Amino acid sequence: MAKITKRMKKDGSCSYCIRVSNGYDRAGRQVLVNRTYTPPPGMTGKKLERELKWQADAFEQEVRNGISLEASMKMDDLIERWFTEYAEKKLKPKTVYNYRRLVPRISAGLGQLKVCQVKPSHLMAFYSNLEEQGVREDSTYTATPALLERLPHGKRGEIAKAAGIGEDTMRNVHRGANVSQSTAEKVSRVAGLPLSKAFTEHTREGGRLNGNTVQHYHRMLSSVFTKAVQWGLVPENPCKRAEAPKAEEIDVQALEELDVAKLLNALQDAPTQFSVITQLALFTGARRGEICGLRWSDVDLDAGTISIERTLQYIPGKGTMFTSPKTKRSRRCIKIGPDCVQLLQEYRKHQKAERFKIGSEWMRKVEIEGKTVENDLLFTKWNGAPIDPKTVTTWFPGFLTAHNLPPVHFHSLRHTNASLLIAAHVPVTAVSGRLGHAKTSTTTDIYAGFIRSADAAAADALTDVFTRIREENHA
Repeated sequence: MAKITKRMKKDGSCSYCIRVSNGYDRAGRQVLVNRTYTPPPGMTGKKLERELKWQADAFEQEVRNGISLEASMKMDDLIERWFTEYAEKKLKPKTVYNYRRLVPRISAGLGQLKVCQVKPSHLMAFYSNLEEQGVREDSTYTATPALLERLPHGKRGEIAKAAGIGEDTMRNVHRGANVSQSTAEKVSRVAGLPLSKAFTEHTREGGRLNGNTVQHYHRMLSSVFTKAVQWGLVPENPCKRAEAPKAEEIDVQALEELDVAKLLNALQDAPTQFSVITQLALFTGARRGEICGLRWSDVDLDAGTISIERTLQYIPGKGTMFTSPKTKRSRRCIKIGPDCVQLLQEYRKHQKAERFKIGSEWMRKVEIEGKTVENDLLFTKWNGAPIDPKTVTTWFPGFLTAHNLPPVHFHSLRHTNASLLIAAHVPVTAVSGRLGHAKTSTTTDIYAGFIRSADAAAADALTDVFTRIREENHA
């Protein structure tokens, strides 16, 4: 039975200490736990009695169910438990890495709150703060001469490994390209220089996080509290009653048909491997990681098909990893045309010739999703090791600039493929299937603008048809 004790404060208001037994310790002493309840001003008489009884009964039930004690843990502790007991076991490594990047802001805004204290109002205030001007950290860093002196050519690979960054990132550091604060801090630490002496910071004022980014925070917190409910730490998920951030329309960049022709022509002068990867992105609409993860066993040149069975990702500190496709529908078979078949036939001959030159140094076995298999990867480093997908996107912008092409992202090739299919009046369901979207609605949401344009073109074409029919009948 809960015991309720009234406590008077110096300002004349009062609170109530609710004390409940939580069993006995090893020495046989009774363990008592307390909760303080402060009634709102003006609550008196029978109404106060009923509320106190409800608070006491609820607290006693929580203690009996084991909720109250663990719910007093801080949000920081709950999030770490979520990573350890759920995310790292059930989610893809890249997803876990991306969620880890959200932790600093969550910790700063909510980390010191007790789990049982977090209300929808706390979450909505946190989301609102994320969308304010100046919240986004847009600083980039370039290496100083003092740092470059400590990065001799023969040592860069060792330093990159010690810092936990990729060799391409280290090359960007050395050539004076902008890098993130995280990269700058890692390199500075290994080089033995303070960040301020190793790098020059470049800040951009007024940055803000858009609604789509804030939604990532909402999804992560919702997952954290879903597990907290399952673990019996809290009775409900406060994210369900918090107003979710509004998504913003995705800015989809795609090449025009004339630029596609110019790109295909320019690729004749590109490194063979990068040329083929870029053309596959245009011909298939596959994601960068899906293309880089292809094996020859996934390609049927006689049938003219490519099966997407995995994706290749680079994760800082862990290197390249093969994982299952993004969603169930991402595991798919894509039909390719004669041009693409010819491209792959020629590339296979090229790869065999290159492999013959390397000889015994070629990596004959690779590990894919925990299994050691024969190395039949389409795209590799010089010695047959899996390629870092980031090398493709690092190379792509410079290639576009050199050939006077629009400055789009490599992922824009996927958008270009989709836009060309939609313009050709291919059904959205077919486009969605080729792209491997989880739902057709994803396709219609992303490419709404292209669909409207295609629909308008179809309406114009139909108008022309009816005009011709009227003119012929009138004649």
